[in-house]
Amino acid sequence: MMRLVAGNLNYSSWTMRPWLALEHARAPYRLHDVGMFTQDDWRDRVLSFSGAGKVPVLVDGALTIHESLAICEYVAEKFPEAALWPADPALRARGRAISCEMLSSFQTLRTLMPTNLRGRAARTPEGPGLAQDIRRVLDIWRASLDTSPGSFLLGDFSIADCMFMPVAARFRTYGVMVPDFARTYMDRMFALPSVQKLEQLAEAAPPIAQYDAALSAPKP
Repeated sequence: MMRLVAGNLNYSSWTMRPWLALEHARAPYRLHDVGMFTQDDWRDRVLSFSGAGKVPVLVDGALTIHESLAICEYVAEKFPEAALWPADPALRARGRAISCEMLSSFQTLRTLMPTNLRGRAARTPEGPGLAQDIRRVLDIWRASLDTSPGSFLLGDFSIADCMFMPVAARFRTYGVMVPDFARTYMDRMFALPSVQKLEQLAEAAPPIAQYDAALSAPKP
């Protein structure tokens, strides 16, 4: 059986993404939580699976795959019946483009609004770089949803939605005001059984003080 070597499911956005793909595919797997920031040897545990030293890592027999999008792609190929990418090649190309952008961009958003699925912040962070990141996410969502043949970014739920779900969670956690189309998309996301299951697991996850501190950060 496959193993997903994971960070804390309340805070690790990179773990959430392949976790959602595995759940959507109904793949048989076990979660192997390394105790990120709560156990002294957690980094050594990660290194025992991957020299990259980061979570998540998917272990499938003798194969180990690190990096969230690569894991999602592997799950899509291993379980094609899950249709984690749409059949339409143009939609697939768009999905890969926006997923790669999510992977490589939005550093200010990540820094000022760290993922905290169960948390609710006392204030909404501000800053020009953050506002630019938020605008770009909303641009991606609007353009994708305007041409989507279904309720999600590429039609049915896909890897692209896995990649952007933690951003939707950040917007909720930090009280970001979003237009109606984005609120509707976020509501659809949070209504998914897999996301609701994730939230239940996040509620029981051990707290990590440095991430929780961002919820009460003073106004700069």
